[in-house]
Amino acid sequence: MRKNSIKKVDLPEFIRLSHYRIQIIQINSHISYELAEQQGSFHSREMKIYVDETIIEKGGTIACDLLKHEIMHAIFYIRSMEDKKEEDIVNGMATHYTEVEKNNPDYVRWKIANLHDGNI
Repeated sequence: MRKNSIKKVDLPEFIRLSHYRIQIIQINSHISYELAEQQGSFHSREMKIYVDETIIEKGGTIACDLLKHEIMHAIFYIRSMEDKKEEDIVNGMATHYTEVEKNNPDYVRWKIANLHDGNI
């Protein structure tokens, strides 16, 4: 590998959250935007996160934001936060997002590479 070449870090196939294994699936942009009118979605019944493949392929902070957004939906669901007060929601989000980072080193490598355009 040349000194200036950047190795792409692949998006992990799943995220571990609590005792769940949440699959991450990239979907075609046409399906994502034209049919569902969204860039990503979390589906609690199947424990799956769907993300727009074009956004993920482009990488960068937008890709990080998209996946983190969907992970937050998963945390909200798993922690049953619908009727919680702000402090309880923020506390639960912080705790479980820290857990996601601790238990998913492939996700953390992908996130850092994308936040810094591969310059880590």
